[in-house]
Amino acid sequence: MRESDEDDDDDDRSSDREDGPLEEQIERLQERVESAQSEQKNLFLVIFQRFIMLLTEHLVRCETGGIDVFTPWYKSCIERLQQIFLQHHQIIQQYMVTLENLLFTAELDHHILAVFQQFCALQA
Repeated sequence: MRESDEDDDDDDRSSDREDGPLEEQIERLQERVESAQSEQKNLFLVIFQRFIMLLTEHLVRCETGGIDVFTPWYKSCIERLQQIFLQHHQIIQQYMVTLENLLFTAELDHHILAVFQQFCALQA
């Protein structure tokens, strides 16, 4: 009978010890979630920034060289950009203001900006 009483005491003590670490675990997990969300936001910003850079370079090259903008490469890139917006719309929707303020500004070429504006129209 005595062993049973000792086991109960051990259980009580271990549950007391787990409360502190449990709260710490929750805090650590919350920090990890916030960190992951921040990394995810930065990833999307980098992805869109690269699309903008590549498409802008293409548009400038075509304009200065007198070449038709609507090449198969350009069409493919624009469609891929649209796909990313549509495929990840739930995540991207959280960053709309940031995207509008940092990347998809009024100074951006209207060909590229139109993709963002179409996405915004779908979200409205």
